[in-house]
Amino acid sequence: MTTVTSALSRAQNLKHATEDTHDNVDKSIMAQDPFANTQSYLDFLRLQFYFLKDVSALYEHPELSALIPDLAARRRLGLLEQDFIDLGTTIPTPYLMPEVTNHTDVAKALGWLYVVEGSKVGAAMLGKQVGAKLNFDAQHGARYLAGPGAGRGSAWRELVQIIDAIELSEQQEQALIEGARQAFTRFQAFQAHVYS
Repeated sequence: MTTVTSALSRAQNLKHATEDTHDNVDKSIMAQDPFANTQSYLDFLRLQFYFLKDVSALYEHPELSALIPDLAARRRLGLLEQDFIDLGTTIPTPYLMPEVTNHTDVAKALGWLYVVEGSKVGAAMLGKQVGAKLNFDAQHGARYLAGPGAGRGSAWRELVQIIDAIELSEQQEQALIEGARQAFTRFQAFQAHVYS
């Protein structure tokens, strides 16, 4: 009798390779009780801002733009800045030089983008929490978490399909995973700064 084993797709491998760090990030964010009060929420937004500002060059990356036609429209930094304005707070000033640029190797950049875009999937749940606990919504104070609304899931599926379909060398396969792990590590550095 022959047993058929299905190989994991590239995106599934990427998820598996980053699962431990991703889980740690999620747990440590929720441990801070980000929606306990407005100040906790502002700390959460500050963390998101440092990270999104840090990776903003990804959305201008020429090779990524060729792979993902709506790349520039996926950017959420402006929504986050508007949340600070809504809440009468100064937009934070970045304090680190970005690790990625619009010239970063495309496979590594795609790994970073996987992490940034993946965060939108969980944002829907967080948006409901901030609405219930702090009464902020897509029109005031929680624009970033509300994001694109109904198109969020399909945009994520499109990115996963692109990751699975792109032709990569063995070296680029490693760079893809390395990029995703670097993105999570970078996010953890911002967490340590915000919650020090």
